[in-house]
Amino acid sequence: MSRLELTHESVWWPTLTPAQQAELGRDDGLNPQPDVLVVGGGIIGLAVAHALAQQKQVVQLIEQGNLGGGATAGSAGGIWPADQGPFHPPAFGPLALLSRDLWGRLSLKPDFDLDWRVNGFLTVNLERFQGAAGPFANTAQELGYTVHAIDAEQVARLEPRLAPAPAGGIHCPSDAHLHPLKGVVSLARAARRHKARLAVQTRLLEVRRAGGRVLSVLTSRGECRPSQLVLCTGHEAQLPAGVLRPVWGQLIATDPLPPLMKCAIGGPALTLQLKSGEVVTGGTQAEGVNLVPDAGLSAHLAEGVVQLLPGVPGLRFTRAWCGVRSTTRDGLPIIDRAPGCENEWLALGHHRNGVLLAPATGELLARWIVSGDQPEELQGMELARLVG
Repeated sequence: MSRLELTHESVWWPTLTPAQQAELGRDDGLNPQPDVLVVGGGIIGLAVAHALAQQKQVVQLIEQGNLGGGATAGSAGGIWPADQGPFHPPAFGPLALLSRDLWGRLSLKPDFDLDWRVNGFLTVNLERFQGAAGPFANTAQELGYTVHAIDAEQVARLEPRLAPAPAGGIHCPSDAHLHPLKGVVSLARAARRHKARLAVQTRLLEVRRAGGRVLSVLTSRGECRPSQLVLCTGHEAQLPAGVLRPVWGQLIATDPLPPLMKCAIGGPALTLQLKSGEVVTGGTQAEGVNLVPDAGLSAHLAEGVVQLLPGVPGLRFTRAWCGVRSTTRDGLPIIDRAPGCENEWLALGHHRNGVLLAPATGELLARWIVSGDQPEELQGMELARLVG
């Protein structure tokens, strides 16, 4: 039987309840004069809106589609700071580790139904580290990450269904995972409890500026005059050429299966099993904008899982989807005041780490907007580093 009978729909939407699906399309209308207008209803925009509402700001968010319908819906849901951190500039670590811990705290709150799991990340593709697992782990530990080099016997104990890994692997036990659209629903629900208004199917048409300030914002539903404006959109944001670029990736998933693995696995591709049972693999990266899955790439990804889990019969993939994310040349986001405009802010370019970095982005940017003081953790995220 073919391993591919694919529907071009992500695994996330059908694993929501009808009530959760309805929340993504719920519309609260437009407040014409809020304290803060947040543009973008992905997980970053909602984290910013939630954090500002907690700071007693009158918050209005607008989203051109439904909440979470852009890059968030195309993501893998990874909270993987230790797996990625050593490959990023040093400024990534404090922000990523803080954000992982904030997700853990949020998962304990009544509004936050996240499918949260601290299930770890295990890399068995040692080409990523030029085969030198020990030195890589030592470097990562010096940077503050919980990373261990393990041998083949330890790999087998962690994940007995994997193909033998004679060279061992890298284990990041504190890395975690959540359902990205449940994250969106949870943040939206919590923001609304703090009186934020979330308007869907509402487009940004024009930002009117004068004298170094945003005066008003024209939307498809009328004019809005916020005291502060926060842009949390993707690669479409109006920034100097080359600052942001779009990158697309592809994922495929099975229907729910019995438990096969615990960790997220870095093998031929990223592979993990969701709390709901689906096996997901992919995480490819290519320049440009593409929302139509490639059949050849899907077949290649499916074959990689068969090699990774050789003893598992009947692995059949039924879903394939793509997501487009905005990225910067150094892999770090832009979290900054917009140049030349004292009441305009940017939270952009999170690339594959939007889900990971959302709560810290929201909390720290809200603190900066309300207090006027830049948090230490946001130093290194300024736009100026990418201009000129």
